[in-house]
Amino acid sequence: MTTNALIYVDQSSRRLALPLNGWISRLSDIHLLPITPADESRKLILEGSRSVFVDEKTFFVISKDGAVYPVEIVVDGKTVSNITMSPPLAQSSIPSVVMNIGNDHIFIGSTVGPSVLLKAAHVEEDIEKGEDEKHSAAPAAVVQGDPMDFDDDDGQCI
Repeated sequence: MTTNALIYVDQSSRRLALPLNGWISRLSDIHLLPITPADESRKLILEGSRSVFVDEKTFFVISKDGAVYPVEIVVDGKTVSNITMSPPLAQSSIPSVVMNIGNDHIFIGSTVGPSVLLKAAHVEEDIEKGEDEKHSAAPAAVVQGDPMDFDDDDGQCI
């Protein structure tokens, strides 16, 4: 994860890049890498962002403003052919730490706002012929419960 792109490098040194804004071609030798087509409307900067893998081909990027973006690594056989990023699924606080704590639960800890516990769930959608091929079975982040809802039963009797 760089400030301006997501770059995948496999064990055979094959590289693939997903540009996230217009700066990557101006700031690096990205022309040496195979680039997936850039979404011209995307102007995302990853400085201060965090990432966490949900499974072996999917991870979430949590931007510095708390937006949760799903990213999928597309594999054809044994070769990674593409990296796709979908629109944000959820909004959290500014992330200080992000951890996969197991059972598809992701903890986003923040020092400036409420921390959040997300549950990832895979959602499949039927795509009719002719629809955009960008849709996939990407996982969704599910916020469970009200962040201010907690049990304050400390056993005190008056």
